[in-house]
Amino acid sequence: MGQQLKFNKKAIKLVLLVGILVFINIFILNSDFLAIKEQLRAIGFRFIYLLGITFIAYFFGTWSWHICLGENRKKISILKLFTVRQVGETVGQFNPTSIVGGDLLKAEMLKPYGISSEDALSSVATSRITVVLSQILLFLIACLWLSKMEIGQTALKSIGIAFYIFIALLILLNLVFFYWLIFSKSMSKPILKENSNGLLRELAYKVRELVFNIRKSYRYNPRFFWYSYLLATVHWIIGSLEFYFILLFLGYSVVPMHGLLLDMGVIVIKSAGAFVPGQLGIEELGNKMMLSIVGISAGSVWVSASILRRARQLFWIAIGFILYPFLKKDSKQASTLQNGNIIC
Repeated sequence: MGQQLKFNKKAIKLVLLVGILVFINIFILNSDFLAIKEQLRAIGFRFIYLLGITFIAYFFGTWSWHICLGENRKKISILKLFTVRQVGETVGQFNPTSIVGGDLLKAEMLKPYGISSEDALSSVATSRITVVLSQILLFLIACLWLSKMEIGQTALKSIGIAFYIFIALLILLNLVFFYWLIFSKSMSKPILKENSNGLLRELAYKVRELVFNIRKSYRYNPRFFWYSYLLATVHWIIGSLEFYFILLFLGYSVVPMHGLLLDMGVIVIKSAGAFVPGQLGIEELGNKMMLSIVGISAGSVWVSASILRRARQLFWIAIGFILYPFLKKDSKQASTLQNGNIIC
């Protein structure tokens, strides 16, 4: 039975790996390299600015996660964690299970560093929560800024009541979560009954355990949670500068708030199509819709912005592939060292 289970796990991993590689190939094949070449030629060395911005944003995202590891931070450096995060995010982007698959892989890749499964999953979940909540906050701020602009008021009128209902739901979601996190007294750990062998029951248990670990992490050290939240917010703000600089390079007079609104809006739209590997077509649609909302309707602009953002994605996919062998080697060394310490 144990050997069969081990075989099934290997088979599932192989199928997932093949699926991810297939979706990455589809993403690459759907990238117009001639168009990318022309756009890169048009902006020249300034493309390095876009790569630099995303690197700094990813670094702050990694730092936000590093904080969530608590005492386990001593077991892995922030640069090694950056590699783990980059590989996990790449897998998540091209996995039908989206960020769930990527986050589970991140937790798995922490085990060789002597970090328990529970602590790894707790850190990943807490980090993801701070990322999502900070994104919602910035999206609400960007929408408030948009509502003060004449072009924004016109756009919001055309969307109608649905927009205000959506905003109200986001605010309610934030308030309910923070109330539950800070004031809720319940701290009982979920128990999985031995006869509960159903897949859905086990999945429900995992979700409850994850929620418990998030709350336990907050109660253990609230300062870590808010520190992570702050770093996640900085991560989004810096990342949004990519859109700002793209529009500057294309000759538009914009302010950083344009970039924040566009980036947050596109991410919300991409989240609706998270099940689409690589969000093929979803991101391009989001770029077009958000640019129209801020009054930039020229087709050449959203096409150029989409191409440049696709070029940036291809670059970081390549970096993920380059880093993975080094990560595997380092994790094996860390695992060997950890086992040696246990034997001693």
